[in-house]
Amino acid sequence: MTDNILIVIHAGFLLLFGVFLSAAFAGIKISKKNFAVLFSFCLASGAIQAMLYVLLSEEVVWKMYPFVSHFPLFLLLIIGYRKRISTAVVSICTAYLCCQPAKWIGLSSKAVFENSTAEYIARILTLTLVFVFIFFRLSDYMAEIFDKEEKAVYIFGITPILYYVFDYISAIYTDFWTSHIHEAAEFLSLFLCIVFLVFCFVYHREYEEKADAQRKEQIIRITVEEQKKELDAVKRSEGAIRIIRHDLRHFLANLSTCIDNNDKITAKKMISSYVDNIDSTVVKKYCGNTTINYILSSFHEKCKEEQINFVCSAEISDVSCDETMLSTIISNALDNAINAQKQLPEEQRKIKIMIKNHNEKLLLSVKNPFAKAPVFINRIPVSNQKGHGFGTQSIIYLTERMGGNCRFEIENGEFVLMVVI
Repeated sequence: MTDNILIVIHAGFLLLFGVFLSAAFAGIKISKKNFAVLFSFCLASGAIQAMLYVLLSEEVVWKMYPFVSHFPLFLLLIIGYRKRISTAVVSICTAYLCCQPAKWIGLSSKAVFENSTAEYIARILTLTLVFVFIFFRLSDYMAEIFDKEEKAVYIFGITPILYYVFDYISAIYTDFWTSHIHEAAEFLSLFLCIVFLVFCFVYHREYEEKADAQRKEQIIRITVEEQKKELDAVKRSEGAIRIIRHDLRHFLANLSTCIDNNDKITAKKMISSYVDNIDSTVVKKYCGNTTINYILSSFHEKCKEEQINFVCSAEISDVSCDETMLSTIISNALDNAINAQKQLPEEQRKIKIMIKNHNEKLLLSVKNPFAKAPVFINRIPVSNQKGHGFGTQSIIYLTERMGGNCRFEIENGEFVLMVVI
């Protein structure tokens, strides 16, 4: 009689445990309304289980459990609470997995005290402690995980899902565990191995996608920086023009004085100086493409500051490839070229860049001397300095994205980058 009462109490605790923990994992806050809905669901499911227990047997109850408890709960989560299928499935399977500590401790207690009363008392106490700990300390974190994109949810849920299927096949619907003890123990190792390998494979896919997203973020950051530099160059040019326009009145007055005094030499010097000032406001025209022209002009100014001889040959106007990506490749290549020769004597510093269209392909070549020979791994220059090496990675990534290829090499004492798009 006592055992039957404990069995009923344990079944009730187990049902409440699974339903409320599944709801918490699915991100359902236990308000008064939700508590009433979930508790009513437990009463209905419990009534059906009790009827099956009375009319048939406890064994039938466990075999029917997925159909009278788990599947209706799944429908409640996706229809009643509008949760995604992935979230509902993983939440229910994870709650099922969390029942196992109580099951194991119950079986251990039965083996120690040699009676089923101790088993069910241990199960009920363990279920209560596990529920309190998980519900109040872990469920919010789990709900955040299970609310991510479906692929990520299934990655985290692969273990509880496979365990759910494995446990019902091997322990509920068959006697595999009890009749094949050695095989079952070995199969558990196989099961863990499969889960681990699948997790590693999926995690690697996710890691690659994350790395790809980081590269895209870096490209956007570099693009924004280059656009800011171009805008600054335009603003400097406009500022210089405003100053010249402001000084024009004084210039004409001084020029008029020179003419009145018949001082032609001074007048010519003033005119020549004024023309030079006007020329300095003009952004040098390297090619017909405005964006690339601004980048080349910006780096020409950088080279002047670093005392680097800048030789440019750009024979392009229309660009068939992605202009933003191409601009980023050019910027990274020239940045690398400048950094590579900062420690060289001024007379040895030089950058030679060539851009042109040839046979419906865009060709880019950047040559520069270097203070320290780069280290190549798989024909790609690498850097062990913190914060360096991203430019080269970006060039490779963007070139491949546009269906082109690039090559890095040392030729006649110079570092050479060749890009074909």
